Amino acid sequence: MPPLPADDSVPDARLIAALRQQVAELQSRLRASEARSAMWEECMQQLCHCVLLSPDMNDMYKDYCSELLRDALGTVEQIQAVRFVDCSFPSVPSEAPHIQLQRWESMSDSEWQLRWAPSWSVQVAVEGSHYLQFTLMLRLYDFRVSGRMKMSMAKDLSCIGMSFVTMPKLRLKTECSVSWGSVPLPLQTYIETVVQDEFQRWMRENAVAPNVLEMHPASFQPKDGLTDDDVQRAMRAVELAREVSALKEAGS
Repeated sequence: MPPLPADDSVPDARLIAALRQQVAELQSRLRASEARSAMWEECMQQLCHCVLLSPDMNDMYKDYCSELLRDALGTVEQIQAVRFVDCSFPSVPSEAPHIQLQRWESMSDSEWQLRWAPSWSVQVAVEGSHYLQFTLMLRLYDFRVSGRMKMSMAKDLSCIGMSFVTMPKLRLKTECSVSWGSVPLPLQTYIETVVQDEFQRWMRENAVAPNVLEMHPASFQPKDGLTDDDVQRAMRAVELAREVSALKEAGS
């Protein structure tokens, strides 16, 4: 007759089963936590696109970027005039910033890992003199930014504060082309460097801790009364709701 198993083998089996059950419960909690984090991240991405990167807000960014570039190029003594600044800042849902939740305390205190690469571009035409008169076309494109960002949001979203914890990784490609005449290469390189340095300086002085970049989305600002535009938007919203309801009733 084979020998009987030791008496302590049964408790070992029960302990292993209990440990496996605990591991399964922890894995279930982890999946639930990851699902909640993914939900918050998706919510924040949609918020960034719909609120901070809406067509209205992008128009405001165009005006600010144009002013920033004019000021930067105005510091180059060889440039006599900035003829135009053409900004293309489309509001595309697929280009919403990719963000991952790093820390959440409340709407007024959270941290996110940000990666953003929009298809934004800017073209600038300048005239100047460097041994001879020239007209230069400057193109800025392939903008990319990534870094850890702190966010603080009012409960009604009337004010959103953003600040990178450290200087983020930035990329902004620039290229110069001469329309008339011939300009020495060092001047083209110098103009590209001026624009790159100005962009880095603006980011460091406005959006890197302890500095905070505050946004005030127009759609969430308190209003004393309705404007004609508000009434028109409300009427269009009602018409759209009626059309959707009619389509649903026709399809049912």
